[in-house]
Amino acid sequence: MKLLHLKIVLLIYLGLAGCSLSQSSMVTSSDNGASDNAVSAETLAPAEKFRSAEMLAWDAAVIVQHPPHLADTWQSARVKWRQAIRLLESISGKTPLAAQANAKLAIYRKNYAAISQRLVAEQTAKDQLGKAQTLAWQAAVTVQNPPHSLKVWQRASQKWAAAIALLATVPPKTSVTETSRSKLVTYRNNFSVVARRLQTERAAERAVQQFAKFTSTLVSLQTQAEMGTTRYPLGIDYSNYRQTVQALKGALTRFEQEPEAIRHPVYQPLSAAIADYDFVQSVWDSYLKHKQANISWLNNQDFYNLLIPLTLIDSATLLQKYKVKIYQASGVPKVSLKLTAWEIWEQAGRHVDVAQQRVSTQVDEASVQSFHSMF
Repeated sequence: MKLLHLKIVLLIYLGLAGCSLSQSSMVTSSDNGASDNAVSAETLAPAEKFRSAEMLAWDAAVIVQHPPHLADTWQSARVKWRQAIRLLESISGKTPLAAQANAKLAIYRKNYAAISQRLVAEQTAKDQLGKAQTLAWQAAVTVQNPPHSLKVWQRASQKWAAAIALLATVPPKTSVTETSRSKLVTYRNNFSVVARRLQTERAAERAVQQFAKFTSTLVSLQTQAEMGTTRYPLGIDYSNYRQTVQALKGALTRFEQEPEAIRHPVYQPLSAAIADYDFVQSVWDSYLKHKQANISWLNNQDFYNLLIPLTLIDSATLLQKYKVKIYQASGVPKVSLKLTAWEIWEQAGRHVDVAQQRVSTQVDEASVQSFHSMF
């Protein structure tokens, strides 16, 4: 009998190695059901109760060998430990077996508590994996069939983060631990994809806002020039204009560094706007050179129209891309710097308007394809 007792204890501790502490409120109370009455304490003698308790303990220890196990297995072992405990508790303290029963009772109660903890861990792990998979599915569905707004990508990111947090806290040594770890790698990769996309979307939004602000400023300054409330014929002075265009180029260059930025739907209209602003600057540069070369006779007589000969600028691009008025002055075709700039700025503004409409969308589906096999 002593040898049997040692075998039981050994199997118990081998089977329960690594049990994690957890709340016991998740454990079901099925061990109080009909199976608990398989052995009737009232009809057995103390010795029979003792032997039956040992057999139940043996069965419970054998069941949980070689973990991990499903929750049903841990629950079956838990029921047997509970039955064994109740049998020992029913042995009267006045019998010769009372001391042995109390000694085993202390061991069985510890094993019952350990089994309960393993059951809670298994139930917790299964529950967390299920919730994580649901969140992953929701995140994947959220970003399918673009275009999407920045907020949609943010929601997807939040769902991936929540799914990752659940998997990261799945208890060890459960039946779903390995599955959870495998999915954790996949989910983190998908979270990184969404994070990069969010980074690009935010950069696009910042760039578009900067362009839109300049467009609005130009419209306001042009109005002031038309009303004669500013000393600058174009509404803005050359130096300020050049610096602002350089700043916009810098903003676009920074945006280009973001993942998939060149394929982003706002990149093309912003690039087109930069081309427009650059062309105005080139025409302005040509005018200033023309004015400097003819300062002796020009004498600021063209203050309002700022005429410049077509031969001094890229007239092919000008006439192909923009609707500008040609003037004939002394038989020489010329264009007005002021009116030309305003016409080109208006076109640049239309490009920026397109970018503003697209800033909250995304038409490239390439980055979404990786989500199709995330489960």
